[in-house]
Amino acid sequence: MNIRELATALSELDEALGYYGNVSPFFAQALMDEIKAAKRLIAEYPRAWKLMPGRMRGFPLHRYPYTIVYRADDDEILIVAYAHFKRRPGYWRNRLFELT
Repeated sequence: MNIRELATALSELDEALGYYGNVSPFFAQALMDEIKAAKRLIAEYPRAWKLMPGRMRGFPLHRYPYTIVYRADDDEILIVAYAHFKRRPGYWRNRLFELT
């Protein structure tokens, strides 16, 4: 299944990778590896994870404090946010207006 990401989600991912890259290149690579594995699982089982408002779903990462927020349609998965656990809950909801 095709996976697409909002530009705002990609910016969040770049920010996270930059932060962890400053701590250690190993941590940044481990985050990227976990993201890739998560995206493969989401593509294989798009409706397996927690349902959230606005037909969104959330895939929590195991080793990092992020949830991949996405919408699973019949032909595409759209990643809306790489949401940090400590940010305001649901801050990404205003991005749903970009989808209509």
